[in-house]
Amino acid sequence: MTNKHEINNDDVDDVFIIANNTTTTTTSTSASYDPVAFEKDANVIVRTTAGRIRGRYQKYRSGERGGYYSFKGIRYGAAPIGDRRFRAAVPERSWLGIRDASREGHSCPHKNMILDTFKGNEDCLFLNVFTNQVPKGDYNPEMPVMVWLHGGGYSFGSGNAFLYGPDYLVAENVVLVTLNYRLGPLGFLTAGPSAPGNQGLKDQLLALKWVRDNIAAFGGDPNQVTVFGESAGGSSVQLLMLSPLSKGLFHRAISESGSALNPWALGESSALRASRLAANLGYIGTNSTDDMLRFLKRLPAMKLIEGAPTTLTEDDYRNNIGLPFVPVVEGYWNDANRTIYTESPLITEKPIELYRKQKFQKNIPYLTGYNTHEAMLFIRRLRKNPKLLEIIENDFERMIPKDLNVTTNRSRVTREIRQFYLGTKSVSADSVDEMIALLTDLMFLRGIRRSVRYHARYGNAPVYMYRFAFDGALGLYKRMLGLQRPGVCHGDEMGYLFKFGFFNLNLDPNSLEILVKNRMVRMWTNFAKHGNPTPAHRGDNLINTIWLPINPDSVMDNLSFMDISATLDVRKNPEFERQQFWDYMYEHCNGDAM
Repeated sequence: MTNKHEINNDDVDDVFIIANNTTTTTTSTSASYDPVAFEKDANVIVRTTAGRIRGRYQKYRSGERGGYYSFKGIRYGAAPIGDRRFRAAVPERSWLGIRDASREGHSCPHKNMILDTFKGNEDCLFLNVFTNQVPKGDYNPEMPVMVWLHGGGYSFGSGNAFLYGPDYLVAENVVLVTLNYRLGPLGFLTAGPSAPGNQGLKDQLLALKWVRDNIAAFGGDPNQVTVFGESAGGSSVQLLMLSPLSKGLFHRAISESGSALNPWALGESSALRASRLAANLGYIGTNSTDDMLRFLKRLPAMKLIEGAPTTLTEDDYRNNIGLPFVPVVEGYWNDANRTIYTESPLITEKPIELYRKQKFQKNIPYLTGYNTHEAMLFIRRLRKNPKLLEIIENDFERMIPKDLNVTTNRSRVTREIRQFYLGTKSVSADSVDEMIALLTDLMFLRGIRRSVRYHARYGNAPVYMYRFAFDGALGLYKRMLGLQRPGVCHGDEMGYLFKFGFFNLNLDPNSLEILVKNRMVRMWTNFAKHGNPTPAHRGDNLINTIWLPINPDSVMDNLSFMDISATLDVRKNPEFERQQFWDYMYEHCNGDAM
C-alpha cells in the first residue's frame, strides 16, 4: 500500500470524466443564498486530521450554473487486509505531503449486478466529498451534511459517482459524502469472536467518525449530519439507529426502500455459512474456527466473492433468502458462563427485540418510505429461472413470512394468502402483477411500515413516510434491467436524487420528470437542513403541500404519508387493503400487529 493515492479505478465509474478544470466565478443557484462569492480555484487543498488532500472544481452536469468542489478517493480506513480481514477496520494513518483526490478509489470486491463479473480491491475504504463552498479565511459556510450509504443487498455496489452523481443535491447547499463499505463475505462473514460479523456496517461507522472529525474543513457542519441510504443502505441506516456505537455521529436519518425488519436484512447468527464457504473452497483442515479463518484469510478476495452464492441452500431459496452474507446479531457464541467480544459489537439483540424494548435513538428525526412496485426485481429472478413461477405454484407455502411464526395450520394460512392476492388465479405469467404486489409487501413494505410504527409511537422526534409512485424516464433500475412494465421499481427513486453517468436524456425543463426531481431534491435537502421536508417557515413555489409527520397516537390505524407522483398529496394508510390483511394475519397468528 502506498501513501500517495495513485490507483487505477477498476469500477465502471471510470467513464465519468471531470468536466472542468478552469477558474471561474459563480454563485449558488439554489433557494439558499451564497454569503460570499469568491474565485473558484481549479485545484483546492484541504487539511484533514490525517493530512492534506487536493481536490478539483468542476461544473455541474445537470444544467445549473456554476459548479462544486470534488474530493474523491479519500481514505477513511486503512486497508482491511491480512489479519484485519473479517475484523473492524482502523483509521487511516497520517501522511506527509499532499494526496491527490481527483479520482475515486477502488470499489470493494463484489460481482457486478448486471454483468456478473468480479471487480474491486480489498484496499477500498474510500469516501468522496462534494461541496459548492469551502472555508475561506475566517468564513466557514457550515452547511448541512448528507452521508449516502449505497444499496446492493450487502453484496455489490459502491459509492462512486457513476450512479450517485452529486450535482442535484450539492446545488441545494449541502455537503454530500458518498462512501464504500465492505460487501459479501468480506463485509459480513461471521465465525465467532475472531470474526464477529458486521464489518461493512462498522466501516460505515468509521466513515461517520471521519465526517465528524473532518467535514468542517470542507464547509460542512458536523452537528448537522443526515445519514441516508437505499435498500441495504436504508436498512443500514436503521441498524445504525439501533446501535449504541453510532450515538452522536448523525442527527437525522432517511431510509429509502429498506428496513432492518425486512426479511433479507438480517442473517442467521452462526458460523455455519462461513464453514460452508470454507468447505466449498477446499478447506479440509482440523475444523477449528481459528484454523478455518486462517484458511479463508489466505484466499484471494475473488475466490471468496465467487464462492459466496454456493453457500445458499435449498431451504434458503425456499425461504426467499438470496443474500448469503448480511448483518447478524453479534454475541451468539456467548453463554451464561462466558462473554467474549474482541471488538465493540454493533448489535447484540435482534432488531425487533430492540424496537420492542425501545432501545433505539429516539431523538433523531426520521424519513422513510417505499416505491409502489419494489418487487419488480422479481422479473430478474424469473429471467434467471424460468421455472420459478411453477416452483412457487407447487409450493406456495414458502410465501408464509417466517416471523408470522405459523407452526400449525400452515395449509390454512397458505390458502388465505393465496386467496387474498391471487383469487382464483394460479401462479403463472398471468399473475406476475399479483406476485409483485405480494413480494413488495413481504420483502419491503411490511417491515418498513412496522418500523415506522415503532419510531413514531416510542420516539421523541418527527417521523415522515412516503410512497414514491412516479413512473418516469429517470427511473434507475427499470432502465438498467430493461423492464418495460408499468410501475415504479425498487431503486427507481434514486434517479430523482442523483445524476447518473449513463443517462444522457435531453429532458424538457418543463417536463414532469424535472418537476418531480426538483421536488425530491428540495424535500430531501430540506429534511437535512431543518428535520422537516416541507418547513412551514420557508416560502417555496416548488412545493405547495405540507408533509405531515405521523401522529404517534394513531400509528395502528392512521399512518399519514406523502404520495409522491406528478403531484404531492398527503394521504392515509398506504396500500390500505393489503396492509390491513397483514395486520389481521399478525394479530391472529402472533397476537400483535406491531
